[in-house]
Amino acid sequence: MLNDLWRHLRIYSIRKLYNLFMGKVQFSIGSTHLYYYPAKITIESGNICNLRCPLCPSGQKDSSARKGLLPFSNFKRIIDEIGKNLLMVRLYNWGEPLLNKELIKMVEYAGKNRIAIKISTNLSLPIDDAQAEAIIKANLQKIYISCDGTSSTTYSTYHIGGNFNKVISNMKLLLKKKKQLGNSYTELIWLFHVFSHNEHEIETAKAIAKGIGIKLSINKIRTDMGKEIFETADKSIERDSKWLPENPEYNTFNMEEKKPKKRFDCRLLWTETVINWDGNVLPCCSVYSETHSFGNIKEDTFKNIWNSKKYISARKEVLGRKNNTKTVCHICKANDYLYI
Repeated sequence: MLNDLWRHLRIYSIRKLYNLFMGKVQFSIGSTHLYYYPAKITIESGNICNLRCPLCPSGQKDSSARKGLLPFSNFKRIIDEIGKNLLMVRLYNWGEPLLNKELIKMVEYAGKNRIAIKISTNLSLPIDDAQAEAIIKANLQKIYISCDGTSSTTYSTYHIGGNFNKVISNMKLLLKKKKQLGNSYTELIWLFHVFSHNEHEIETAKAIAKGIGIKLSINKIRTDMGKEIFETADKSIERDSKWLPENPEYNTFNMEEKKPKKRFDCRLLWTETVINWDGNVLPCCSVYSETHSFGNIKEDTFKNIWNSKKYISARKEVLGRKNNTKTVCHICKANDYLYI
């Protein structure tokens, strides 16, 4: 218990707490040139995936972004520059993290730098005993497992190319390894996204999760994730309504008014950032293509990119101030911001 508490507390420092504090302060006073670094960021482990999920650009084989996996050397470059400022890194974005053979090496390097790591996986790849042990020994803070069904039929409706029985088997294997290795720090979380075709299985999912001893998180779905910030909510609903559940409790939208139930207040430009596998820096995880990059860490320092013309212009746009450099954030704002 004390060891786990230390694992949670060891990531904190005065500098990191300062970053968290200043993120709130500089947003509240409307600063656009920032005097701190984000404390939580996303570093994409790769945008290649073994599944063909219909609402994901990677699943759609969208060619507007170059495909690849993050090399350890690029990950190290980022951590060496700004690691002392980071509390947490999400080591995933538009692909399957377990396809990256250097993933564990990255997690271990982050651990040496007192940074917590989270990944999100479909967990549908074959995993043997040794691989499961390596994943648990890496001491990830959280492993999110996306599994949207409680039967092969409902699961494969969205997770095209996946295997429901394999996912459940892998869940059990990781839980077994956690127990064997005495790792109570790493948290496994089953993400169950509610669609029209699986909303009748919510209670079954709760029962299965309880039976195997895994935490279950019931989530609302996003419409086409590569298009959502480039269009208004009514257009998303018109195209993707077949996926949306009937139960309003699990639906992001007011289906009668064709509008989101609540508006997203964007402050991500002050608190987080996304670095894609190829080094491109983007404002948030909803931007798929490097076309909208704010800079590249292989060509410039993150310090310069964080306060670049594009970042400052995007922050001004969110604050409603005049600015001359157009960015993807201008498009997102024009479409009433991200609505989920």
